[in-house]
Amino acid sequence: MTRRSNVAAPVTTSRLLTDWDDLVDATEVIFGVWGTGAASLASPSLLKTYAHYGNPIIGAFDGETLCGVSVAFLASDPRVHLHSHITGVTPSHQQLGIGYQLKMAQRDWCVANGIDLITWTFDPMLARNAYFNLHKLGAHARRFLPNFYGSMDDDINRGDETDRLEAWWPVTESPRPVARVAQTVAVPDDYLALRARDAATAEKERAEVREQMEAAFAHGLVATDFSRTDGYQFSGSAK
Repeated sequence: MTRRSNVAAPVTTSRLLTDWDDLVDATEVIFGVWGTGAASLASPSLLKTYAHYGNPIIGAFDGETLCGVSVAFLASDPRVHLHSHITGVTPSHQQLGIGYQLKMAQRDWCVANGIDLITWTFDPMLARNAYFNLHKLGAHARRFLPNFYGSMDDDINRGDETDRLEAWWPVTESPRPVARVAQTVAVPDDYLALRARDAATAEKERAEVREQMEAAFAHGLVATDFSRTDGYQFSGSAK
C-alpha cells in the first residue's frame, strides 16, 4: 500500500466499544480491510458477546469517525492472558501509527486489569507485520502454527495456506536484553505482491519458510526480532 508520509497524522482517540452501533461500525472497519468474507471473524453479534462479558473491543477515532479497531478476549493457556483476535485500520488511515496506538491501548487495559501477557497470531510471510510485532513492539514468537485457520474466504487469505506465528508480548516487563542471534529466516519484502504476480513462487517461498521455522522451533529457538535486511532473528531463549 502507498505510504502516506506526506499526510499529517490525524489526532485520534481510543476507547472501549460496547454500544451496538459502535460494534456494527467496528465490523465495517474490518470489512474495509479484509473484505466481506471476513464476516466470521468479527460479526456484530460476536463482538457484542465479547464486549458484554468484559473483553476489550477497542476503537480508534479520527474525530467522530471510527478508523481502527482491535478485538481481543481473555484466554487461559499458558496462563490467564489477553489474546488479540484481530486488529485492523481503514486503508485511508494506515501507516499513520494507529495500529501502534491500538496495541498501546490493549497494553493499558491489561495493566489496569492485572494481565501481564498479550498473545496474537500473524502470517510469518508478511514482513511489515513481523517488523511491527517483533521489532517495534518487542514481542517474540515461540511457536509456529501450520495452516492454523484452514481455508479462509477473506480478501487477504483466500486461496493461501494460513500458517501463523504465535506472538507473545509480556506487557509489564522491561525491554528484553539483546540476545545472540543463532539463526535467521528471510521472507519476501512484499509477499502479497509476489503472490499476486507469481502464485507458484509464493507457494514455494512459504514452504521454505515453514520448513526453516519448524526446524528452528524444534531446536528450542525463539524468534526475538525482525530485521528488514535479514528477516527473522532466532535466539536461544525469551521469557
